[in-house]
Amino acid sequence: MFSRDKVSSFGLIFGLFTLSLFLFSDHPEGLSRIGWLTAGVALLMTIWWVTEAIPIYVTGLIPLILFPVFNIFNLKIIASSYSHPLVLLFLGGFIIASAMESSGLHKRIALNLLRLSGTSPSKIIAGFMFTTALISMWVSNTASTIMMLPIAASVINIFYDKSKKNNHELAVPLLLAIAYSASIGGAATLIGTPTNIMLASILSENYDYSISFSDWLAIGFPIVLILLPLVWLFLTKISFKVSTEKLDSLDKAIIVMKDKLGAPTLTEKIVGAVFLFTASLWIFRRNLNEFFDLHLNDTSIGLFGAILLFLLPIGEKNKACSWDTANKIPWGVLLLVGGGIALSRAFNDSGLAIWIGSYATFFAGYDVYLLVFLAVVLIIFLTELNSNTATIATFAPILIIFSIELGQNPLFFVIPATIAASCAFMLPIATPPNAVVFGSGKLDIKDMLRAGFFLNIISAFTVTIICIFLVKYVFGLEISELPSWAI
Repeated sequence: MFSRDKVSSFGLIFGLFTLSLFLFSDHPEGLSRIGWLTAGVALLMTIWWVTEAIPIYVTGLIPLILFPVFNIFNLKIIASSYSHPLVLLFLGGFIIASAMESSGLHKRIALNLLRLSGTSPSKIIAGFMFTTALISMWVSNTASTIMMLPIAASVINIFYDKSKKNNHELAVPLLLAIAYSASIGGAATLIGTPTNIMLASILSENYDYSISFSDWLAIGFPIVLILLPLVWLFLTKISFKVSTEKLDSLDKAIIVMKDKLGAPTLTEKIVGAVFLFTASLWIFRRNLNEFFDLHLNDTSIGLFGAILLFLLPIGEKNKACSWDTANKIPWGVLLLVGGGIALSRAFNDSGLAIWIGSYATFFAGYDVYLLVFLAVVLIIFLTELNSNTATIATFAPILIIFSIELGQNPLFFVIPATIAASCAFMLPIATPPNAVVFGSGKLDIKDMLRAGFFLNIISAFTVTIICIFLVKYVFGLEISELPSWAI
């Protein structure tokens, strides 16, 4: 068995070796030298992302170094990718989420929702899944998993005080349910996970096509509502046999944890009000713009909500959010998204995406719905070994050109593929939520593999079918209808 250090060392050397092959070889016919070098940099970044040769966030900085050196882009153009409006939207969302965590509002929301779920192990798992997914729509899936883990640990400890059941009765399915629902919930909103922002950035940057917060919510939220019950049903009824017997001690434990929190603080109330206000503006932005003749955009709304937290007082000297709190946001994710935007821009401007897309003719005549499904399956299983954001950064530009060359609407390919990137359930390394719950020490790799493989397949079918229907309904498009921005 290879250790992580050996894999990383191999990836570091193999990535550099691969790049050198592109540097010292001739470009193929039909592709420019710039496009050939872009392919080399893309493979270097992909290899380093997959093997974690260096931290994945640091790999996101590679375009800032190599693109100017190879004359693919000048530094100013590349640097603008890291300040893209959608990167700044993520920044605003992260600050609001950080304030929620600092104030303790997230725990209060979680415990209140859990009290509504019931006291049998089966219902408790459902409550944890719904709560985690709801929070993950607005807070990073990693943070929502970390937040729910100690609450789950308390419930598990109480359960074993009152029962002689084994781990597969509650602990294993509950921990898996938290990880899976955190990933699924993030797919619901544009700011829920970096992959959604990545796709929106690629479409905005390269095709001047904008997906609004409300557009994404109209597609992502119904998928979450359908996928969550399916995952719950599989975990509690098929993969694991979870009891439906009521256990009053669990309900009492949640009440005790809630009492420890005490009454809501002024900070919680203010942060909660700003959160609801910002979310409402995101959802109803289009209606407000039309009714009041405004020019609101999702990025400005997110940053406005963040700034409000620095302005609203909670005492003589303190504000609802301090810089120390805001400084805890995952800055590395912003670099990763910026690097993905830079890479996708190079794919398009260098002609590499068109050159790769020209091979789409080999798939002419295949059923288009089958091709969408295969794209979804490919993304899910690639994400098992790679950062989902890195996967979308690499493959979304290719899928767009691929679908255009086939004469099909790209949205029917890239939206399902992007949501599918949140549905990798097999391995601890697939997503941060998987890694967090695996680190609890209560899971074996075989438990995650057994449940995750079948859930990957279930998710692939579900995401493909529902996305095709919703994209058609939300955007009023046909799959064989090329939009004007793709022509």
